[in-house]
Amino acid sequence: MFQNKCLKQNFALFTSLLIAALSPIIAPDAVARSGQEPPAKPLREQLNRIIVRPGRGAVMAIPRFITNDDGAASLAEELRGIIDADLDFARVVNILGQSLYPKTKISDPLHIDFSAWRRPPVQPDYLLVGTTMTNAEHVLVEVFLYDVQAGGRLFSRQYRGTRRTLRSLAHHIADDVVMLLTGTKGIASSKIAFVSRRTGHPEIYIMDYDGWGVRRFTYDRSMAFFPAWSPDGKRIAYVSFKEDRPFIQIRSVIDRLPVRAFRFSSGTPSSPVFSPDGRYLAFSSSKDSNSMQLYIADLQTGRIRQLTRLRSVIHTSPRWNPRTGRELAFISDRSGTPQIYVIDTESGTTRRLLTEGGAADSPAWSPDGRYIAFAWRPPEATKYDIFIMDIASQQIVQLTDGPGSNESPTWSPDGRHLAFQSNRSGRFEIYVMHVDGSGVKQITKAGGTSPAWWRAGTAK
Repeated sequence: MFQNKCLKQNFALFTSLLIAALSPIIAPDAVARSGQEPPAKPLREQLNRIIVRPGRGAVMAIPRFITNDDGAASLAEELRGIIDADLDFARVVNILGQSLYPKTKISDPLHIDFSAWRRPPVQPDYLLVGTTMTNAEHVLVEVFLYDVQAGGRLFSRQYRGTRRTLRSLAHHIADDVVMLLTGTKGIASSKIAFVSRRTGHPEIYIMDYDGWGVRRFTYDRSMAFFPAWSPDGKRIAYVSFKEDRPFIQIRSVIDRLPVRAFRFSSGTPSSPVFSPDGRYLAFSSSKDSNSMQLYIADLQTGRIRQLTRLRSVIHTSPRWNPRTGRELAFISDRSGTPQIYVIDTESGTTRRLLTEGGAADSPAWSPDGRYIAFAWRPPEATKYDIFIMDIASQQIVQLTDGPGSNESPTWSPDGRHLAFQSNRSGRFEIYVMHVDGSGVKQITKAGGTSPAWWRAGTAK
């Protein structure tokens, strides 16, 4: 009798615990059947999970690269340092400080004493080991990635380059490591186009994602604004003032030769941007009225279609939704102040995205189409800062704060970082940061505005 009573009590307790355990799983289905959407996770929490934050997630150690040539030791350390910086900014793993490494150096990448790396306080999850050999100007690098706890090799590959291309070689290695760990191509080999007045006139320049390798792209010797990459990275569209009237110029990235131009008898064009498939170019212009309207140009036929027709209203900064390929986010002051709207390029249906007032500028879709980054001066604020909106839930999170105005955000190819312009140092320079607003770093030193981050990889 007592045994049966205990069994019944235990069964009742087990049943109640099972229901409690399953309730988080059952609840969404029940909500879905009721026609209500489950509550979205707070946007700040979503953004914090996109990158690996310090103290959370996997850890990687990158000891000094092995070299048999004492004269190449400094080159090997430079290479290792670039890879270290690339992976540290990528934030797919935490990089372990060298002060915690075992005192015994690795002399053979094929024979690792994993027991030394498993002992506190080291204990990384991954170990990236490299060897370098040099012959005159040529460099041969072999890289090994190990799972420290399992003691197994995950990756080994050889890379060839020259002393001149050392940074490019290091970026390539870092991108391959990121690809292995995440399944997504890294950004170390990506490029950023921007505008600078370092020669006296605003011209367009191209640099590596970290600010190195700056090279001049336009030689208009007048004014060049609003650079935009084609999806394949082979062309850049911009607004040129080198002729009597401003026009849209498209140039080859490979040889800087003009590919196509759009000239108008009146008005000023602004903000050209390629569609995700590279077939169209959206832009704003005052060519047909005393106000800025949105247009789409077919790059094959040259045919131009007008999207907006509201008189005495400014429409500017069109940006394609990379996920749908048919929506444009843009800025319009139809409500009295510049706000973010979205227009369907096929139906013309328009909706307002930002409803909190203030003044908005420079919307930019994330590569997956989930978020829009934008510059915003909220009501009562005196300067612009960078914000992110979750399109589905309309939640907004502020990323920048402090001195200066922060504007013109552009997404990294992997959607984990943003570049933007800021005058916090006294003049506008280009900065990069992680998608949660951390890790802010200045990457230009001679002025810079209007950054455009190529979404597809490396421009040759």
